[in-house]
Amino acid sequence: MRAFHPTRSGRPRFGRRDLSGLRGVRPIRTGVRRGRGLVLTLTIDLTQRFVDAADEWAEARLEDRETAIETKAEQALLEIEYLVSGRTEVSFEVDAEAGELHYAPSDPLAERLADQAAETGLDESTLLRLHVDLFVGAFSTDDDERPPNAPPV
Repeated sequence: MRAFHPTRSGRPRFGRRDLSGLRGVRPIRTGVRRGRGLVLTLTIDLTQRFVDAADEWAEARLEDRETAIETKAEQALLEIEYLVSGRTEVSFEVDAEAGELHYAPSDPLAERLADQAAETGLDESTLLRLHVDLFVGAFSTDDDERPPNAPPV
C-alpha cells in the first residue's frame, strides 16, 4: 500500500502554528514586492489637490463629496491605466473618511511603477499618488466650456 502523506518522526503533527516546517508549504506573501514583481494592491493617501478637485466636481454637478471622490478617482485611474496598458475599466476602493484609495494596478502598470521605483528610489504607492494627482484635473469644469471661436454644434 502506498502512503500519500508519510508520517514524520520526531515532529508533532497537531498544534503547529508555523506551516513553514511542512514540506512544500510556504507562507503566502501579500502586498508589494520590490523590483520586477507583482503588485497586488497599492494604498495611497488622497492629497488636498485631489480633494479640492473632487469638491469642485461635486459643486458643479450637485453630487455629494463621497460620490465626487469616487468619480475623480475613477477618472484619474482610467487615464493612467489607458495610457500604460490600454485598459478601459478599473476596480478600486475609496475610504473617503480615512482619505485613502486602494487600487490593484494591471500588470503593465505594475511593471511601469516598479521600473520607476527602481529609477527614482520612491515606492510604488508614492509614484501612483503622484500620477493620480497629475490626472485628477483631467476632467475639470473648464472642459464643458467651448472656446469662443469654435464652430457651432
